[in-house]
Amino acid sequence: MPNKRIRLSFALLPLCILTAACGGNGAGTATDAGADKSGKTPVSSEPVTLTFYMHSAGMSDDEYKRYVVEPVQKKYPNITLVMERSADKKVEDLIAAGTYPDIMTVDTYSVLKMKELEMAQELTSLAKANGFDRTKYTPTLMNVNDLYGKKGELYAIPWAAQYTALYYNKDIFDKFGVPYPKDGMTWDDVLALGRKVIGTDGNTQYYPLGSQVDAFYIYSQLSPEPLVNPATRKAQFNSEQWKTVFQLMKNITDLPNNKSGYGTGRDRFLKDKTLAMLPDWGSYASNLMTAENQGGAGMKWDLASYPTFKENPGVGPASGPFLMMVCSQSKHKQEAFQVISEIVSKENQLVIAKEGQKLPAMNDEELKKSFAANNPIMKEKNVQSIFKVKSAPIGVRTEYYDAANKPLKENLKKVAEGTMDMNTALRDAEEKANKAIQTQFGQ
Repeated sequence: MPNKRIRLSFALLPLCILTAACGGNGAGTATDAGADKSGKTPVSSEPVTLTFYMHSAGMSDDEYKRYVVEPVQKKYPNITLVMERSADKKVEDLIAAGTYPDIMTVDTYSVLKMKELEMAQELTSLAKANGFDRTKYTPTLMNVNDLYGKKGELYAIPWAAQYTALYYNKDIFDKFGVPYPKDGMTWDDVLALGRKVIGTDGNTQYYPLGSQVDAFYIYSQLSPEPLVNPATRKAQFNSEQWKTVFQLMKNITDLPNNKSGYGTGRDRFLKDKTLAMLPDWGSYASNLMTAENQGGAGMKWDLASYPTFKENPGVGPASGPFLMMVCSQSKHKQEAFQVISEIVSKENQLVIAKEGQKLPAMNDEELKKSFAANNPIMKEKNVQSIFKVKSAPIGVRTEYYDAANKPLKENLKKVAEGTMDMNTALRDAEEKANKAIQTQFGQ
């Protein structure tokens, strides 16, 4: 992302957080005495500057303008917001310099990092003081907090979420005279459909099915268990669920003329236009929209609901939320929380929904029905299909994830290519993962 420091004037939020409960640092703090009759903290008009730090799962500059600048400036014109990106300033650099941000964008798993760095503010008191109702938000997104606390703690608030879809090339289905994919298909259904759209036309080879979503997330369709048991620090992928995922990836690759089908697909789908179906994240739609806006994708395409397993029908991969946190070192926690509250307000969630690129975090039927309403490309597609698959629960990702994931992915590729049998691959991956964990973390 380009290095931009965007300064805006927003209305100040009151300087009245509970010093003891929220870890106040002097400036910008107060007590419950400042609350109005409704119990909510009143809004102040005093000027204040907040740093909005894009650590991970951030926004483009354009999204930042639309989702943060415009709504917050409209409501709070006396707050000045300075945006910084981790690409320009690493979080470790901020700590070393003692220049802590006020608001941070994070993904599911960097919440843990912020806790370890003692930068995660627990927000229950602020939520109560500001009348924030966490039950209005999609449970699988808000419940990310349960991964990092067992007593209903609130560390991060979702402002949007990723979705999944089965993209397909209508032209290829028309060429072979095959009906288009439909909502509610299982992986077995998609594999069977793929066998009907295989062949060549002159020198052009057509491929049935790619797979782009990481196997860990496909596994989440079957189980929320982490790769490594945090209590025993032992890898745990020699299971029926992982065997099912490995078998699926092999089945995709074993489709006729589909070698290297696992882990490929995006170029074949959009650049070469030779792939019939691509199960992928919703973010891939931005590539397709960019192509359409630059003169057309060169094909007719649409989307259907993401394939699910017959063992757990109707459940898609865990939907990754885009989250915001208040930094525990901030001197303006109250103001930061009210800014976040405005970003996740229904009015602003409706803006996000109508643009049709990210799912709104609020669980609201009006938002679902309005999805992509202002997007001339996506609103012509079967966008309601994305709501026909429920997100799987988001599982814990421990500090041992990278050590375990490396041998698992390597052996999955070998199984898909037919150079290693499944049982050997899982057993070998577990052994290598456990050795890597022991080497890196000790006994």
